[in-house]
This record gives sequence, structure tokens and C-alpha cells, in this order.
Amino acid sequence: MSTSTTQATPSALPKHLPSPKPTSKPNSTPQEVPQPKLRLQINDLRHPASKSFLTLIPDVRSTLETALSAIIQHLYTPPRTEPAPTRPSSTFTPYLPATRSVTVLLRDIDGVAYTTGTELDNDHKEIHFSLSYIRTCTGYPDPVAEITGVLTHELVHCYQHTAPPQVQGIPRPPGGLIEGIADFVRLKAGLEPPHWKRPTSAKERPGKWDQGYQHTAYFLAWLEDVRVGKGAVGLLNDRLLRVGYVGEDGGENSGKEGFWKGLFGVGVQELWEAYGRYLDTPVEAGKGGNWEDEIVNRE
Repeated sequence: MSTSTTQATPSALPKHLPSPKPTSKPNSTPQEVPQPKLRLQINDLRHPASKSFLTLIPDVRSTLETALSAIIQHLYTPPRTEPAPTRPSSTFTPYLPATRSVTVLLRDIDGVAYTTGTELDNDHKEIHFSLSYIRTCTGYPDPVAEITGVLTHELVHCYQHTAPPQVQGIPRPPGGLIEGIADFVRLKAGLEPPHWKRPTSAKERPGKWDQGYQHTAYFLAWLEDVRVGKGAVGLLNDRLLRVGYVGEDGGENSGKEGFWKGLFGVGVQELWEAYGRYLDTPVEAGKGGNWEDEIVNRE
């Protein structure tokens, strides 16, 4: 999360990836939920938030395993629909990062939380969670949901893709996209905090699509729930691994088709404008775009 000066690091990737099978039909076998070694480290047992955390989250393993299941469901489950004009690449072969362990460290740090790999091996991840923020959470209406939401967001950083392995010259995706994907999973897991506000008009959107966090998460949710269908964000995550962020609308990077157009047939700016028009569409009297009326693939 950007509330910390330390930025999340991408998951380590192998030097060579297995080539995905050239088929438009999704794999019917469900992706298995990974089982990394899970650790909890509390740096200050005397800090009042340490006891609060253990009281509010008595089964840390179960909480993290539930978050892992949400990650698999929303990032690594191929679409089960036929190809469509808005989705030229109709499916993908899931390939998870080789994350071997995740350690949750409760520390008295500024901000909320951040995720990083260890110095010795980037396959081992650390989620640093602020004890001060946990203490703040105890005053929230639903502290369990907030703490679980933060853990879910940070765990996504342990399992999302950002670029192909061992490939030079491909720009990293915007930080707002990386954070937006993490909050998209949090949103889909039903852990949307009270201060988030889904926009109901184009004016309520931020100025740019990659503003990050919940702003980009709602844009991605629209892509998945309305514009494209279930699996859209999984396709996006997989393309970051297979192709990389080769430009938003094509043209300048290696002659390749733009990242977004290669996935959805149009560039991201056109998608952002379509999102605004959707929000301004009066589905009900006096209201902007209503997800519930147009969801393509309900859970």
C-alpha cells in the first residue's frame, strides 16, 4: 500500500515459462489453492495492538487461506465463456508465482502495510503490518473486516504478476494498476471498507484510470462485471506475465499491439471513457449506472 515508503515487490518468476496451449476452451480442472508456509511474527508483545490482533484474528492461517482462495478465484480462474469482440483472448492457462512462504510481521511502523520479498530469496514474502494501524482499527465499526481486507490486499502482492521473466526493455505497469488489482480482489472478497465509494457518475471518477486502489478497483470491476465478463482481470494479470505492459494503446513498444487493445479490442482510454458513459447512463430514475442490472456472469 502506498501509505508506506517501502513499495511492494513483484513475485519472482522462473526463467522459462511453459507455453500456454493454443485453445479458446478453458481448462475444466479448477486451479488448486497454493499452500505456502505461513508464519506470524510479532515484534512487540507489549504493544496493545498485538493482543488486539490475536483477539480479532484468532486463526491467522484460516484468514490467509481464505484470502488465497479469493486470489485464485478472481485472478487465476479462466473465463468459461466463448470468444467475444470485447475479449479477443478468451481464456488463459493459470500460472502462479512460486511463492514458497508468507510471513506476516506485526511492527510499529508508519502507514498501514507493505509487502516485500526477503533479501535472500524473493520466493519468500513478508507482509509488514503496522501495529499502530491495527490499534486504530479497534475503533472501527468492523475491525475484523478491515484487518482482513488489508491482509487480503497485501497477499495479492505475493501472487500477482507484473512482467515476463528475464525480459528486458518492457516497462513496468503503472503502480495504480498493481494496487488496483489488489483492491479488486479485496472488493470481490466482500471486504470493501465503509470509506470506499463506488462512483455513480463520470464526475465522481478520479481524473485518470490508474489513480490506484479502490478507484482502479471499481474500474476493473466494471470491466469484469459489465463490459467483458468474469475472468477479465485474470486475463489482464496473465497478459502481464506472458507479454508485459507493452504500451497502453500500441505504437511505440516493439511494434506490438497495445496491452489493453490486445486483450479487449480497444485501448484503456477508450475503456475509461466507456466506463464514464456507463456511469452516466440513467438505469433507474435519478441514478447512474447500476452494476446489478447488467452483470454478465454472476458468482
